[in-house]
Amino acid sequence: MNAIEVAGGPAVRAWLSSRPEVARVLVSQRLRPLPAPADSATGSAPAPSGPPWHITMIGADRVWSELGVTGAGVTVGSSDSGVDGRHPALAQGFRGGDDSWFDPWNGTGAPTDRGGHGTHTMGSAVGRDGIGVAPGAQWVGCVNLDRNLGNPAAYLDCLQFMLAPFPPGGDPFRQGRPARAPEILTNSWGCPPIEGCDPRALQPATAALEAAGILVVAAAGNTGPFCGSVQDPPAPYPDVLTVGAVDDRRRVTAFSSRGPTATGTTKPDLMAPGAEVISAMPGGGYAVLDGTSMATPQVAGVAALMWSANPELVGDLDRTRRILRETAEPIETSDSPRNRSDECGGPANLVGAGLVDAYAAVSAARG
Repeated sequence: MNAIEVAGGPAVRAWLSSRPEVARVLVSQRLRPLPAPADSATGSAPAPSGPPWHITMIGADRVWSELGVTGAGVTVGSSDSGVDGRHPALAQGFRGGDDSWFDPWNGTGAPTDRGGHGTHTMGSAVGRDGIGVAPGAQWVGCVNLDRNLGNPAAYLDCLQFMLAPFPPGGDPFRQGRPARAPEILTNSWGCPPIEGCDPRALQPATAALEAAGILVVAAAGNTGPFCGSVQDPPAPYPDVLTVGAVDDRRRVTAFSSRGPTATGTTKPDLMAPGAEVISAMPGGGYAVLDGTSMATPQVAGVAALMWSANPELVGDLDRTRRILRETAEPIETSDSPRNRSDECGGPANLVGAGLVDAYAAVSAARG
């Protein structure tokens, strides 16, 4: 996108804001160092002995066993707190090479994660041992969160890396490798005003990814049950596949953000399991977490299964999104006051097209 990051204080900001060629200035905040390193998040849940409930609810296990599709040949990119590249469920799926990991926050040279959020979400997308929707897919990662906070520049750094990966210390403009871009991006984060973003901050970046045929999947947010709560970029953008959350009874969770967006766009696009989802955590453990963050990588995983089953679909974003919507299962929205669709302009602003159905989507993709 047409933007640069500048190191400077209030005086530099004021001078830049007065320049006629500068549209606007966003504050890209940096976290202060802690007096001592924070402990790494770890999980205390036992490892699952088989596919967990969320995997069976969307039929991913049937895709593996009956259709023989696991996501092989597809790469999923994750921008998050990091990924524990040594976790048993994730180690074999890392693509490797000198352009599969980027950490603009701390400059780590290999996949690592202290916060746990990114390891959990990546596990739900491509983790092995039953936790991931597309266990045969590969993954690449970028750190856009530090202590679960980000800023516009770090978010854009990672989106740029996903568009054209580059080696450590490399120049993205001269050493970026578009041919090595992951086909699908899972983004379980949003950039709110408190982190420096405005509604347009990331839109040129998602437009560039759309033009490149890269599918961007993003979390709707956890500010439900209020209508109009899909607010923080990139979730409100029309070219992003936005995901809300349901529980194990196929009910919209109270925390799942609702539409419409500020521009009137209907959101979310799809729903996936996001309550009490078990996945990987740093150090080889597992944990059960809630959030649209947990739902989002499952939809990315379903897209990976579709593109693995039919490589002709790769990059065909319109057809892929259409199949996902047409094969989704309807969700009832009138069983609780918290899910009254009339208050949000219709049920689509609560559940989109419905609950993602991996088996139906992959079957349709093959057809």
